[in-house]
Amino acid sequence: MSELQRIRERYEARDASAALSGFWTLANPVVLHLAQERERAVLTLLTRHAVDLAPARILDVGCGAGAEFANWLRWGAQLDHLYGVELLAPRARQAHQAWGPRVVQASGAALPFADASFDLVLQNVVFSSITDAGLRAAVAREMLRVLRPGGWLLSYDAARTRNRDPHFRDLPEAELRTLFPSLPLELRRLSTHLGLLRRVHAALGERGMVALELTGLFKTHLLALGQKA
Repeated sequence: MSELQRIRERYEARDASAALSGFWTLANPVVLHLAQERERAVLTLLTRHAVDLAPARILDVGCGAGAEFANWLRWGAQLDHLYGVELLAPRARQAHQAWGPRVVQASGAALPFADASFDLVLQNVVFSSITDAGLRAAVAREMLRVLRPGGWLLSYDAARTRNRDPHFRDLPEAELRTLFPSLPLELRRLSTHLGLLRRVHAALGERGMVALELTGLFKTHLLALGQKA
């Protein structure tokens, strides 16, 4: 079985699971807490580097059903400047119906766009779903190919989770820098360990999650922003 086929089958099974789809929703206070932490961190980085979203052509690699598009619109991007690629056909169709023809079904390793077409290229937990090193490198090369000089790359992914799922592989800082060697990346550690955060929420509620977040401990993910020379 090819790596792309393995990923398709894995996510088709995940999408068919009511338990998983029911958990990963903003109605879940734990998921909402993690999403809000990431939003604050993304906006802080974009503001620090004066990234102007209004004129920016933005590509979301592995966009799923397009859930992140609403965030980019709230943050100042324009709908006709938002593009996405998604490997799974059902997710791509859903995103296409919601957001229009700029969402296409494609592999991140073969992006259907010209060189230097985008001002900002992003991925959210795509690399951790790829266990094959060659495919990871191919996706990274494609992301850099379609990013214009002076454009920005934004990455959010698991860095050290100790997850034993054979379909999951962390993306530690050293490998992230190897995948994007030409980019000076500014990094932030985010996302308290999910199992621990769930236990804290059950015992102490939102205040407990906020207190734990403020310690800066038990972070499992990395947010990275870098500008192409």
